Amino acid sequence: MAMRLKDNMSGVLTAEQQQALVGSYDVVGDIAIIIIPESLVPCEKLIADAVLASNVHIKVVAKRGGMYGGEFRTIPLVILAGEKRKETGVREFGIRLRLNPERIYFSIRSGYERRRIASLVTPNESVLVLFSGVAPYPLIISRFSSARVIIGIEKNPEAHAYALENLQLNKKQKNVILYLGDVRVVIPTLSENFDRVVMPLPTMAETFLSDTLRALKPGGYLHFYDLQQPDCFADSVAKITAACDASNRRVESFSIYKCGHCGPRTYRICIDARIH
Repeated sequence: MAMRLKDNMSGVLTAEQQQALVGSYDVVGDIAIIIIPESLVPCEKLIADAVLASNVHIKVVAKRGGMYGGEFRTIPLVILAGEKRKETGVREFGIRLRLNPERIYFSIRSGYERRRIASLVTPNESVLVLFSGVAPYPLIISRFSSARVIIGIEKNPEAHAYALENLQLNKKQKNVILYLGDVRVVIPTLSENFDRVVMPLPTMAETFLSDTLRALKPGGYLHFYDLQQPDCFADSVAKITAACDASNRRVESFSIYKCGHCGPRTYRICIDARIH
């Protein structure tokens, strides 16, 4: 959930200080995650206390202590107010998720995109979710489709441990199987190819396209995520086309969806492509 930060700061900061504020913040479960510009560090406790007081459901206020980075795209968090913990619970379209947003990558803003993908799955499909994290895609797809099987692969052992816990928290979702490991290593061990493959890793997904295509049935659907500026969306399609050419496959059809705003003129997009 994205919340407006400036709405909480009336009477707390000067007009000049309010101008320096980052306009919004995310709430992951009961943890508010805010960005504090360098000029406002002396006021960070005042800001955090105001956020904590603004919503009875917020129990922890933390600031980003850096940028997303490392192999698993995690981000350091510094607690400024509230309870001294970083683990929380999230509910998304009836699915329960436990996670620590400092130790695993999780986008609270991608909930509607996960639900959109689930709505595309037809009865008896086999679905493969790469980079499956704490299992939001597999669990949402399981809840809102009649897929025969949904397999998730995740390399981060902490995310995988949370995914297994989340599978237990959502016991009605019986058709989800989760693997720990590198997708390049796990995919060749799987006993079948898939009707649909989801690749929710917008920063590096293109480097896994050749491996992904090996797991996709002819006529299957690929959901490829990328970060792109509006006038370069065709470049993302070209990445899929190039991988298909190298694998003797072809793109039969595709659609492009904006599913997140990631910076100045930069969007998270999904290419829904049918691959022969």
